[in-house]
Amino acid sequence: MDDHLTTGYRELQPRVELSDHLSCLWFQVVVPGDPVEEVLVLPDACVDVVWRAGSAPIIAGPDTGPVAHELAPGTVIVGARFRTGLAPSLLGVAASELRDAQPPLETAWGRPAARQLEEADRAGSAAGMLEILQEALVRRLATGPAADPLIPPVVAWAARPATPQLHHLVRRLGVSERTLRRRVEERVGYGPKTLQRVLRFQRMLRMGRGAWSLADLAAMAGYADQAHMTRESRRLAGVTPARLMAGGTRRAQQRSASGGAR
Repeated sequence: MDDHLTTGYRELQPRVELSDHLSCLWFQVVVPGDPVEEVLVLPDACVDVVWRAGSAPIIAGPDTGPVAHELAPGTVIVGARFRTGLAPSLLGVAASELRDAQPPLETAWGRPAARQLEEADRAGSAAGMLEILQEALVRRLATGPAADPLIPPVVAWAARPATPQLHHLVRRLGVSERTLRRRVEERVGYGPKTLQRVLRFQRMLRMGRGAWSLADLAAMAGYADQAHMTRESRRLAGVTPARLMAGGTRRAQQRSASGGAR
């Protein structure tokens, strides 16, 4: 990996061995002397391992609301973003236990494994930290539970702009609604309806980069109307769609939607 990674926020492809589990690697570097970076991370149905140079790695669980961060000048921070529903396979902990939380990585992997990352001789540059993190994830490929075959059809259902009612999905999958909700919460962090809301919100953010009216944007993103979109934006981002599209909040860290958004 290139040791001269640029500053700012960027996403990179993971190693081939990890591509089924990770949607991307990412890093953010704030140059010494630059102003403090203010970042607003929005719900995206993903779980990340996040590692700031000089600090212990953490797990950023699936959020149901905005999370604000301040990055001081000189900050080097890297992460690995799991595809929706696949974090438990490598972390060894249910996603429902991580919802709206940021526990230390050692709570899932144990202190010795986390210390190996922190004390590695490359734990100072973004490129070196990303390599170390990938090496640690590769070592855990055979240790966690297998992927749940129910998750891909549920994610596909939740990602559609015009989504059939949940009972249609339940009938097609041949499980009870209670069983489906339990298994989705375990792997994604919340139930199918919340997943649907989050993916629709992410779809609105992506489409909002075009020159649409808010009413047209609401219709295309799959909301009942503009008022529905505004209510959901306030719940998930804390602000209206108009403010998000105008950039009137702290800079929102838009994250990749491959395998789920974040």
